[in-house]
Amino acid sequence: MKDSFGTETHARELDIIYGIQPAKFSEEYSASCKSFNHFNIEWRFIRKRVSSLFRKTQKNNDFKTILYLTLDIPPLDFISAFRQQYPDKDIKVLIPVDNTDDAEKLVFDFEYYLQNRTNNASLYKMKPNSLNIDVYGLYSEAFSGFDRSRLQYLAPFVKAARIAAQKLKPKIIHANNIPFFLGVELGNKSHYPIKVLQIINDFSKFEAEKEEAFWAAVNLADSKGMKKLCSDKIIKKCIASLFNLHNTKRFCQMRECLDFIYQNYYKLRKYPEKCDDIDENILFNRLNARVLKLFPKMAYENDLYYNTLFYTLKRADFWAVPSKTYYNNILTKPELSGKMFDRICKTKNKSSYVSFGCEIPASAIYRPFTQDDFRESRFRNKKYLTREFSKDRIRTRFIDPKFFKSDEYTLRGYLDTFFDAPLIFCKLSTNIFADGTDIALTSIIKLLEEFKNVQVIINIPNGLENNQITNWVEYLEQKIGCAGKWLFIDGEINLAQFYASSDLSFFCARNNITSNEHFTAMKYGCVPVALRNGIYNDTISDIFDDMTLGCGLKTKTSINTEEDISESFNAVVTKALNLYTNNPASWKLLIKNAMNYNAGWTFDKIEKFNRIYSAL
Repeated sequence: MKDSFGTETHARELDIIYGIQPAKFSEEYSASCKSFNHFNIEWRFIRKRVSSLFRKTQKNNDFKTILYLTLDIPPLDFISAFRQQYPDKDIKVLIPVDNTDDAEKLVFDFEYYLQNRTNNASLYKMKPNSLNIDVYGLYSEAFSGFDRSRLQYLAPFVKAARIAAQKLKPKIIHANNIPFFLGVELGNKSHYPIKVLQIINDFSKFEAEKEEAFWAAVNLADSKGMKKLCSDKIIKKCIASLFNLHNTKRFCQMRECLDFIYQNYYKLRKYPEKCDDIDENILFNRLNARVLKLFPKMAYENDLYYNTLFYTLKRADFWAVPSKTYYNNILTKPELSGKMFDRICKTKNKSSYVSFGCEIPASAIYRPFTQDDFRESRFRNKKYLTREFSKDRIRTRFIDPKFFKSDEYTLRGYLDTFFDAPLIFCKLSTNIFADGTDIALTSIIKLLEEFKNVQVIINIPNGLENNQITNWVEYLEQKIGCAGKWLFIDGEINLAQFYASSDLSFFCARNNITSNEHFTAMKYGCVPVALRNGIYNDTISDIFDDMTLGCGLKTKTSINTEEDISESFNAVVTKALNLYTNNPASWKLLIKNAMNYNAGWTFDKIEKFNRIYSAL
């Protein structure tokens, strides 16, 4: 099936599956279907061949237009720096939007197909920005209003973006951590070539929320994956029950039930805050659990996460990861990418790494200080923070609101107002294993037991909703032997205030890291203690490796080669505290180097992107 712009979708493949009676789901495709698929492949090859011969007769003009595709905030700092170095290039940005009040609607709307139904989308020109960079917004009711990190938002956006890109006519599409090819290749009928640079942050996972596994499978699984999904007895039974809860029709075909659930997914999922014994919740939990069992990470050839990354990698003209350390690791360690390893090796000749810059906005600066007035400012900030989070202030809730982004927060523990104690700050998450929260919390317990004058602040938004984190907090509350003071904050905070007042910060993520929070910490002279992993290894120089330019401390080995990473991390933390206490000259050098570190878009970083663009 094709939409009005000739873009193919998975709808034909899904129709073949949905159209089969439930009793026949286990059968193979018919010979006619196989022949039709074979004809499509051959015809596509002929079109490509003819198109390539046609393009050879045209003038080989240098590329001018790049379309930066992202789900996040437009990277205006990168585009501005790139344009200054290469003013003849034009970078446009395409993002999904759910508010078009301040945007200028362009003259065309279009239709696109997703899961065998028609959706409408509109392209908008966003209001001018201070850097005069063209930012376009893509709006569709199919994805507006959803959390941008979830797959049910991503799938329709990419489908619509494939058509919108043809209207904007770029030479290169820069897809930033978006699996751009969820269906057939972009621009099959374009009269000009479109090249794609695919940035992939992590090959070991796909940006999917566990509770949305069933939705992700319905949206993104290929024909073999959908066939496997629809032939499973447990899934068929759950779908039939869910359908019959809200319909008087008799369960006849899987397609009819899936269509209804797809259209009413969020109406059926309207009880997440209630108990788990609601019928809809029970059925969706069973569906998600079964999908995760059928499609575990890197376990089967038809894994939906694997297929999405596999075809993205296969069809992209060039791919890169944002970390030199991670790039070197995935080429040598199969355990980091599972079944993707073979595809990574096969596409090595069209791959590389690129370093990302981080321009910390002026709005994030809190009481900025330089090396000259660092001592006075740090002392003042730390004194103010420890006073605001003292036991009496917390009990009376008389705390300066500037530390928080909203009024919704919970505090456990408290700080003391003795100022000579090293203050440690940790921004963690409920994604315990991937983000290394367990490593940091284990280390904190040892610190509080062994060091009498250390103070620790732990920030985990929604952390008390996680049983493991709640148990950790309750353990500390009952642990009389913890001589140090600690503060746990469940809520969104203004990070700059805490980095500007802290001496150390922990960065323990296990997965490939693309975070820039350690850059903010370094900007304020808050010394990072990190794993020798991903971008942390690329950008944090250990002072014991480089006594001249060292700006932090790292574990001795990569997390992938260390059997007991908690012990390894504890050793580095102890070394940092000893340096803080016994060697003030070296600690002052650490602070100086951290504050001087240039995390911005240097020419070397810009030139690496330009070389890739030019090669495309």
